[in-house]
Amino acid sequence: MFSNGTRTVFGIRLVAVVTLLFLAALSAILAFPKTQWMLGTPWAKGAVAAFALVCATAAVAALFKRRWLSTLFHAGAAAVAVGGLVTAFLAQTWQVELVDAPLTPRELRQRVVNGDTVTLKDFEIETYPNGMPKQFRTTLTFPEGDRTLAVNQPLRRDGITYYQMSYLPVTDPYGHSWWATVLSLRYDPGAPIVFAGYGLLVLAALGLAVRETLR
Repeated sequence: MFSNGTRTVFGIRLVAVVTLLFLAALSAILAFPKTQWMLGTPWAKGAVAAFALVCATAAVAALFKRRWLSTLFHAGAAAVAVGGLVTAFLAQTWQVELVDAPLTPRELRQRVVNGDTVTLKDFEIETYPNGMPKQFRTTLTFPEGDRTLAVNQPLRRDGITYYQMSYLPVTDPYGHSWWATVLSLRYDPGAPIVFAGYGLLVLAALGLAVRETLR
């Protein structure tokens, strides 16, 4: 039979493993906008909210007992869960098309994003020798100046992330053929909270490693 001390250690480790597994699943969902819809279901929101409440309660209890590593761990886990909930309720994704044609009406070359006018300045397609597209990038003009984004090189500004998605051929009102750049804009106020939670978890892991090394 196990002693009380052994049972306590086993219980703590079991809770830690379950917590890490839940965090791993939540992180996998948050990592990709296409999977974040899973957090929109009522049962998922309820599970994440319950997890956040349990972790926050455990963090407060550990704080009063001056168990600093436990406080960091549970606070980090709670922050990741809260960030996930904020993402589920408030995150938005939308798509815009901007036409790279000098004679195109202004409304086709610019959009108002977060109160600022964003105008397409240039769209460039880089190709391989065989003519296949290698890279394509978009230069946008903001009130403070020009900034460029490309495939796998997003642009972040004022809490909104701009992703280069694709491009397509268009014809202007005068019959000329041009390219339209297709951008995906993402607003996710929960992301900073999630990253802060991961930071606390890393600190807890480092603290645990140092403590075990010094024993």
